[in-house]
Amino acid sequence: MNSLRNTLFFKLAFIVFIIIVLFEGALIIFSSQFFKVHLKDKLIIIATEIASSKFNQNELFKIQHQYHIYPLFVKIYSPPITTKSGFITKKISSGISKETLLTYNYIKNNKLIQVSTLLSVNNEKIQIIKIISLAVSMFIYLTALLIGYKFIDEVATNIENSFNRLKLFNSNVSHELKTPLTVIKGEIEVALMNKKCDEKLLKSILEEINYINDITDKLLFLTQEKSFNKKHFEEIYLEDVLLELFEKYISKIEINLNIDEEEYKIKGDKTLLKTAVSNLIENSIKYGATKIEISLKKEKNKIVLKIKDNGIGIPPDKLKYIFDEFYRVDESRNKSIKGFGLGLSIVKSIINLHNGKIKIFSEGENKGVEIEITFLYNSKNI
Repeated sequence: MNSLRNTLFFKLAFIVFIIIVLFEGALIIFSSQFFKVHLKDKLIIIATEIASSKFNQNELFKIQHQYHIYPLFVKIYSPPITTKSGFITKKISSGISKETLLTYNYIKNNKLIQVSTLLSVNNEKIQIIKIISLAVSMFIYLTALLIGYKFIDEVATNIENSFNRLKLFNSNVSHELKTPLTVIKGEIEVALMNKKCDEKLLKSILEEINYINDITDKLLFLTQEKSFNKKHFEEIYLEDVLLELFEKYISKIEINLNIDEEEYKIKGDKTLLKTAVSNLIENSIKYGATKIEISLKKEKNKIVLKIKDNGIGIPPDKLKYIFDEFYRVDESRNKSIKGFGLGLSIVKSIINLHNGKIKIFSEGENKGVEIEITFLYNSKNI
């Protein structure tokens, strides 16, 4: 997974570098052209001013300071004039280097006015812009790399977590299906060896087959959750759901039911909601609870359903994994507690399907579990 991070980071660095280089190149070309055009405009203005006034040495210094052109050369020629108006550039030697002289020829009143300057000296402004722009580009480049690295690291971590979860999911599916299949295979082989098949053996095989069917049904529900058609949702009353489940489980566990005298109406599927709450009650019973407190009330624009038991509880560090498929707090796979860790995943899927939210709280082992489910009662839940 580190190789994925490095590959993505180097590609990002290369792409950002190319963008910065193109940006710098475009900026340099634009700056050069802009200053050259700007410089030419200044020379035209200077030549025009000189032609319309009496020019002397003092005027030259004044014009230099006014237009910030250094050095500035001015020559005025009288007839005969053989040069045409316009710009010319030529290379001149200045010691060990060569310079480019930009000259503007302006003819007025039968006089030739030549205004010249060195491009290299005036290009210092362009060099300053280049330096500033390079510094800004480097800052942007490093900032983009830092932000990009954090983004890539987050994406790679999510991919890694998803990959690990997929591996764990496949491992758990294989484990859960292999066990009953092994039992069925062994019992059939024994029956064939003994050339008999009694009722007890058939019931055992049927139990294992039902176990496999149960797993596949639940897996099928989880995979089809997003494609579930909410158009068939209808108005249901949550208090009716709880009362029906109260009658079903009161003989198995002590239940204290506390429902405010209001209507708790939402759009949804009654069978699915009964399945969700039923799974939660079954979990409480499975994990040692002898008493369950169930409350239903309204808080602002929400319907809040709370289920609290006195069972063995959940270690706080395990709570973030509790809704993962096949996850069981009992990591040793103690088969004294029957199950395969899909119940809470299905509960969360059903609650999500009804635009609800579910949270589980536990202070630790032997301190019970509290579950809070919220629905927006002013929502259409579809």
